[in-house]
Amino acid sequence: MNSWFSGGSEGAYAAKPSADRCRIPHRQAPIPRGCHPSQVTIGPASQGHPGGFPQTPQFGQPQRYQPSQGGWNQPQQATGGFGNHASGNQHAALHQGGTKPRLRKPRFRASLDLGLDQAVSGNILTNAAAPTTPFASYNPADFNEGRQEGSIADGETTSRLYFANSRLQNTPDPWDDLRVPDVSFTDAWSAPTTIGAGGEFILNDRATLFGRVGYTQSEGTSGGAATIEGTVFEQTTVRNYDELFNLVATSVSTAFRSEQPITEISYDFSDMRRLDLEAGGRVYLNPIAGQATGRTVTPFLGASAGASHYNAVSYTLDQRQLNYASVYEDEQPSFYDLDVPQGFDLDDNPATPGVTRVELYDAQWVATGSLKAGVEWQVTPKTALAFETGVRVEGARDYANGEKGDRRISVPLTLRGSFNF
Repeated sequence: MNSWFSGGSEGAYAAKPSADRCRIPHRQAPIPRGCHPSQVTIGPASQGHPGGFPQTPQFGQPQRYQPSQGGWNQPQQATGGFGNHASGNQHAALHQGGTKPRLRKPRFRASLDLGLDQAVSGNILTNAAAPTTPFASYNPADFNEGRQEGSIADGETTSRLYFANSRLQNTPDPWDDLRVPDVSFTDAWSAPTTIGAGGEFILNDRATLFGRVGYTQSEGTSGGAATIEGTVFEQTTVRNYDELFNLVATSVSTAFRSEQPITEISYDFSDMRRLDLEAGGRVYLNPIAGQATGRTVTPFLGASAGASHYNAVSYTLDQRQLNYASVYEDEQPSFYDLDVPQGFDLDDNPATPGVTRVELYDAQWVATGSLKAGVEWQVTPKTALAFETGVRVEGARDYANGEKGDRRISVPLTLRGSFNF
């Protein structure tokens, strides 16, 4: 009988190649074909009997255990997905003698934002509900002017009286027209700048919930000029005297020019400060660029609701009065031409009252809501930049006199940066 199939030393010799065949150099090496996991040993292979077969990569496949391939295959890695929450950190864990990579997605991220919140609708001051009427105590006769030329000794005097009044008869007011336009939020304040900080909870690859605290400030401006137009008269009286200084004749003539702006009042508003609190959510759509590199550009839609607290707002009245005589002394008088001395600020005249200050709004809370759309760019696996715009609506504020104001509608423009945790 052939001793190759007999026991003894020959059988021991036949088993040795089988042991070397099931030996792997390290724990990550694949299990050799035909070997049971219990037969596998770790260590350097014997001379001439290298162990195992080269592992074949499984790119783009889900992770699963394959004994014939030597353990766990490698899953396909994320390349951006939907916004900042689609990618995260990766760590490895040993499982059944192999390395098992696992993708850990972030659940929270923080954000900082900077932007503008320009109003497009609504008035801060309406004529119907204004706390005070700017011309309540105005009387054009308070600014009449007169002058006299000549003397009795010369035999003739000329007196001229300049005054403004209505050319119409039986009018309740001593002027022709009163124009008090509404003052919009845009006229009262410069474009408000906003800063904010918030946190965001990532529900899934397409949706997030967020909360935000913001601060808005705007510088008050001068606007909404109210104007009174009237007729400016020049009444000339000539008196003649004889050698004994007796009045012998008197003649009176009157000239007039209508539709003259005789006084103007503008509103100088105080600065605006606002604290914003809001909560809402965003829904991310399919990326429109950057999928191959992982730096995706993803559009999104968002909605939020909250409340804003405004500081108290006031304004002062700045009044400019026409010099009636300048209407006849200047060839082309212009009330608005500061180079022509036909007008003066009442605030600079010691004979007139000082600046009138009016409290417009008390400090108060108003309800807010917004709808926004934008795009988010994945800068790194942990950071992203987003640009968004939309429509923001605020509830009407109450005037200091109890009347109701207008709602404020604005178009915010915001740049937001976020960071994953």
